[in-house]
This record gives sequence, C-alpha cells and structure tokens, in this order.
Amino acid sequence: MDELRIMIQTILFDSDGVLVDTERLFFEATQEVFAGFGAVIPPDQWAVWYLAESRRSREVAGLLGIPDSQVEAVIKHRDQLFWAKVEAGVSLLPGVRETLNHLSGNFRLAVVTGASRSHFEGVHAATELMDFFEVIITADDYDEPKPSPQCYQKAMHVLSVNPKECLAVEDSPRGAAAAISAGVRCAVIPTPLTNISLCPGECDILSSMTELPLFTSNYR
Repeated sequence: MDELRIMIQTILFDSDGVLVDTERLFFEATQEVFAGFGAVIPPDQWAVWYLAESRRSREVAGLLGIPDSQVEAVIKHRDQLFWAKVEAGVSLLPGVRETLNHLSGNFRLAVVTGASRSHFEGVHAATELMDFFEVIITADDYDEPKPSPQCYQKAMHVLSVNPKECLAVEDSPRGAAAAISAGVRCAVIPTPLTNISLCPGECDILSSMTELPLFTSNYR
C-alpha cells in the first residue's frame, strides 16, 4: 500500500458519464426514438446491454424487435435527437470542474474515452475542460473498444507511464473492465444508469467526483 501511495501519478478519466452528463442524454434520445418504433427499453436493461455487455445500439434495436429494415432509420433519428440535446447544452457532472482544479497541480490528467474524436470534440465544444488534460485518447486511436484494455494501454504508452502509476475513473462496467484488464486501478463513480454489481470486484466505488481528491490523497 505504501508503494501505491508513492507511485500513482496519473489519472485517466472516461468522458461520457464521468465528466459530462451525456450518457444520460444518449440514453434518453435512444429511449425516446425506440419508443416511437414500439420498442421499450428501461434504464436497468440499458445498463446491462449497453454499459456492461457492450452491445451497440443497432444490436439493442434488434433485441427489442425493431425490424432490420427500420434499424438504420431509427439510429439516424436517435443520433439527430442526441446532437440536438447536446446543442441545447451539455452539463458537467457535479464537482467536475472543482475536482479537476484541485487535482491538476498534483497529478498528470488524461482522458480515455470510448467515443470517437468527433463525438468527444462535439460534446466538449463549450465545456472549457480541455486545458486540464495532457493527453486525450479516443476511439480513433485504438482498434478494440472497451472492455478491451487497448484504450488504456494506448494512453499509458503515449504518457510513458506504467499501470501502477495510474488511476482510471469510470462510470460503466465495461469501462472499468478495460482499466482492470490493463492493470490500472479503477474508481467507479456510478450514475443512475450504472449497475455496480456488474463492475469488476477490484474496483473502488465513489459516490461522487468530489470524493476523488481525498481518495487519491491516499495513494500519493
């Protein structure tokens, strides 16, 4: 434990659902559009299929009985609605800016997201968070999505750090699994869409971002 306190120097943040409240917007857009095609998806099922089992929206649409001939139209409509919600305003999750201000002088900070570069830049167009991060790794930078460890391995390679020097901050079981598979300690900050029981048992669970400064102080 003393060795861990000395070595953790870098914090790797997921973005959607950790920094910005876009995971909720994405689910609400999906839920609304799917309902228009007669498919009901409750939050607890989305938490399993999408945030834990990594099923993509097209697969979820099929599982809910939306005909193959309609899936592309459904996804296109959902995406349009999601970006309309983003353009109406993206909220930071509670305590994010204050926490980043606190941590930035003590840790190297980076983003490791499963989203594309264009998605990431779109949702962060007005958040003014980018100056906090030394490195931003998006889905454009690796081949296998979370829960594969590739995203975290790529981030550590770019930063020239090893797993014991890092802490990942995630909100989903698949993101947490990616971090743990890469040998990175992971703190999960659950949202209402997170099924904590599906997160790897090695994860630490925090109730909010504001707990992160005290948590990380134990590993310096």
